[in-house]
Amino acid sequence: MEEVISLSELFGFLKKRFAMIVSFGLIGLIIASVFTFFIAIPQYNATTQILVNRTTNQTEGIQLNDINMNVQMINTYKDIIKGPVILDQVSQGLETTLTASQLASKIEIATQDDSQVFSIIVTDEDPFQAAKIANEVALTFQDEIGNIMQVENVTVISEAEPSENPISPNSTLNLIIGLLVGLLIGIGTALFIEFMDKSIQDERFITETLGWTNLGNVSEMSNEELKAKEDAKKLNREIRNVKSRV
Repeated sequence: MEEVISLSELFGFLKKRFAMIVSFGLIGLIIASVFTFFIAIPQYNATTQILVNRTTNQTEGIQLNDINMNVQMINTYKDIIKGPVILDQVSQGLETTLTASQLASKIEIATQDDSQVFSIIVTDEDPFQAAKIANEVALTFQDEIGNIMQVENVTVISEAEPSENPISPNSTLNLIIGLLVGLLIGIGTALFIEFMDKSIQDERFITETLGWTNLGNVSEMSNEELKAKEDAKKLNREIRNVKSRV
């Protein structure tokens, strides 16, 4: 016969192991705190913006086709910026031991639909180094794009500045995740222990599952009841001793 567990029974199991579940939650919170504040290395972002704007000598100014072409060129520029043709020179200009591939892993190119402006975002554990890399990449790209594609339509419109606020780790989020994971592990452990416990929990198991007749209950005395019983026995002995002397 398949055993069905109701929600009330499930909540009863969890209430019974409430202290253990809370303990697991606190352990998860402590682990997340140690990782966030003592192990994880803070990361900082620095951003510089570049405008793609084709120069023209036409009296009617820049046409819509020119703007569309500039927007389409941004996708090509993204690949060029993260390629060795630019980053090798950036590495030399910064006099750093970082290779082109290592620099590329720190760089993200952010664009917006139908915008001629894109951003070079650099992530590093040193905010000043992040800003230095971002500015060097932007200037190198501006200087070299004319030689690579014979165009002069790139302008750096804002330089990167060091940021004092790290983007990671997210302390609040990490602590919440640690607490929730700990509680979930605690709940899972509590349910596992409860389901693996083969002892008889109530008389319904005897009557409904096994189909046996319940002949009675044996109550377990509490510590207070045991103490009261011992006190009563002691008092009775003293009374008998007094009677025997009379």
